[in-house]
Amino acid sequence: MAERKRPKFRFQAKILIPIVIVMAVFLVGTLWMINTLIQRQLRAENRVSLFNTETLVTNAFERRAAFLIGQFGPTPENSGFASIAQHLDRAPNDEAWRKTMIDRLGTILGSTPVEGTSLILFTDPSGQLLASTNRASGLTAEQFHSACAPLVSEASNAGKTIFRTIELGGSLFDVTVAPCYDSPDRNQFGTLIFGVEIRDATARQFKFANSEIAFIANNRVVASTFGTRNMDDELLGEYRKLTAAGSKTDDAEDLSLVLRREHFGALPGRLPQFYGHGDSDAGYLLLSSYEQSWQSFRQVQRVLLIFSVLGIVLGTAIVWMVISRVTEPLRQLRNSAEAVGRGDFSRRIDIHSGDELGELAAVFNQTTENLQKSTAQLEKTVETLRTTQAQLVHSEKLSAVGEFVAGVAHELNNPLTALIGFAELVQMGEVDDETRSSLQRISNSAERCHKIVHSLLSFARQHPPERKLTNINAIIDSVVEILIYELRTSNIKVVRDLSPQLPRLLADPHQLQQVFLNIINNARQAIEAFRPHGAITITTRAEGRLVRVRFQDDGPGISEENLKKIFNPFFTTKPVGKGTGLGLSLSYGIIQEHGGSVTAESALGQGTTFIIDLPITNQPESAAPEAAPALQQSSTVGKGRKILVVDDEEDILGLVTQILSRQGYEVQGAPDGQNALVHLGKQRFDLIISDWKMPGINGQQLYQRLLEIDPKAAATMIFMTGDVLSEKTEKYLSEQGKTCLAKPFSVADFQRVVGEIFQRAP
Repeated sequence: MAERKRPKFRFQAKILIPIVIVMAVFLVGTLWMINTLIQRQLRAENRVSLFNTETLVTNAFERRAAFLIGQFGPTPENSGFASIAQHLDRAPNDEAWRKTMIDRLGTILGSTPVEGTSLILFTDPSGQLLASTNRASGLTAEQFHSACAPLVSEASNAGKTIFRTIELGGSLFDVTVAPCYDSPDRNQFGTLIFGVEIRDATARQFKFANSEIAFIANNRVVASTFGTRNMDDELLGEYRKLTAAGSKTDDAEDLSLVLRREHFGALPGRLPQFYGHGDSDAGYLLLSSYEQSWQSFRQVQRVLLIFSVLGIVLGTAIVWMVISRVTEPLRQLRNSAEAVGRGDFSRRIDIHSGDELGELAAVFNQTTENLQKSTAQLEKTVETLRTTQAQLVHSEKLSAVGEFVAGVAHELNNPLTALIGFAELVQMGEVDDETRSSLQRISNSAERCHKIVHSLLSFARQHPPERKLTNINAIIDSVVEILIYELRTSNIKVVRDLSPQLPRLLADPHQLQQVFLNIINNARQAIEAFRPHGAITITTRAEGRLVRVRFQDDGPGISEENLKKIFNPFFTTKPVGKGTGLGLSLSYGIIQEHGGSVTAESALGQGTTFIIDLPITNQPESAAPEAAPALQQSSTVGKGRKILVVDDEEDILGLVTQILSRQGYEVQGAPDGQNALVHLGKQRFDLIISDWKMPGINGQQLYQRLLEIDPKAAATMIFMTGDVLSEKTEKYLSEQGKTCLAKPFSVADFQRVVGEIFQRAP
């Protein structure tokens, strides 16, 4: 079969074509990015302008309301109208009086400088319509009076002129309701109602630079600054869309629209003084034009496009010239090589310069050797970086879990405190044995929940390396407690054969906890995939100067070939996505740092045993603290003493109140720091017990306030908390000499702490 002929490209073309493509892609990408940024900036600036204009419109609404109140409010007192209107004994049957009233109202309507004033009504003090003047088309005075009746009542009750906007007959009216009083006695003899219809002229009062406004009521545009009704459908549709999505949006794109080829930002709003008669959706649509900025942007866009094309053409020409000049020596070398390939060994390549081409043959081999060395070093560096990166990811995950568990601990410790405390309080009463047993189970289960949360927090929080005397058995118990649910649901039994006389080790308990958890979790996963039921046996023994810990499972075992590699970084027999291959290698490193060793024994089908040997320390153990003497629990121990309890959890507040009340203390409760300050301002307390973390004024802030206003009360404070105290908080409490009782606590522990405080008191 004949060999297919490959297309032949010159060397210059092979270099030039990719460079031109890269240049074109780069310039197009740059142009796109600039366009995107400019458009985003334009919309952002329009958004700011739109909200600034909205502020101006809001202020204009307020000024208009103040103007109408000022214009119509004083009228009854400052005109001859009062002298006519006060003769109510003639109304409403005196037609002459009624005609005089109507003429006077017509005079007021004709003389008002407020454009759009369409109706003036006069009512007696009870709100009954006596006289009216109406220039509004399609609307009767009785309809207007009916719509304004609640406003008349409101103005009379308030004793002052009020302003509202209403929708009636498909139009919007600014309504000013002014109670009329006689001057000497300020007795109300009636009410004047002024109706000013909102028209296009009114809308122009709310027009600012580059902005337009349209007033909408009863699903139609009643007034706008556009000067034409041909755009009403578009304005109404935009208003419906924006109000349906919410009048405020974080996306500038949602505020943009194009009307008659002009770019606007649109923002809906509600009438600030609108009274909900008729269509409750009456409002306005504010539009801010940024067409001038948009056209400037289009001009800049065209200029950028022209310069981009010129840049590509000019760059291509320059690159072609440079490549042609650089590749000339290579063409000479090619011709000489072809001559040698034809058997012309007499040809020689004359090198008249000492540049790179003259050293090409000698340098090539050296370059290859150096490249091999560099590649090997690079692979080693990449391997190290991968290990470091995986460790960092693992550390970040633990940090995130620590923060999450800290929050969960605070939320759980409060209800656990109430659960344990109330269960103990009930047990102290007269209950039968069966009830007492059930209550004890409740207490034990709550304590178990507390231990699980504490163990999770201890494992997940990041700790600086710290070596201290450590109880290996306690670490194993805490790890099993963390995994007990997963082990139980996987039908795996854990057998703990822990030596009670095990000496303590000088070790970092958090690092050892990580090692033990990794080994037990690996065993669980292996057994779960191998058999429906299984067992893990954990044994601790002291052997000479070592403590030996054995983890034995009845899983599938490990082949002899893989057993040699299980401690290698990134080696794993788990499926893709199930493991990183770092757990055992990190565990191996931790045990080595502690001066110990870790080995594995296994065979296929016979399970696996991990053996950890750790050296016993020569450091003597400190003596255990003596137990505090039992405190008196009599119901009269607190007689005559007052205690203030501050906690935002109602259950905790009730629990502590019951505990202290049973001892005879007089207890006051406060749900937060602000209420506590109120109680402290009224009376003095012998002891203040406050939660550390509360909304509003927290425990620390309450203590700081008392230091300033009542140092004696501050000296009697103790704290309790269900949160995990930071190192900074613990240092602060230590410096202030304050006691902080951790939640959950038992009734006995709480009574002991309170008793110790009063025992230390002078």
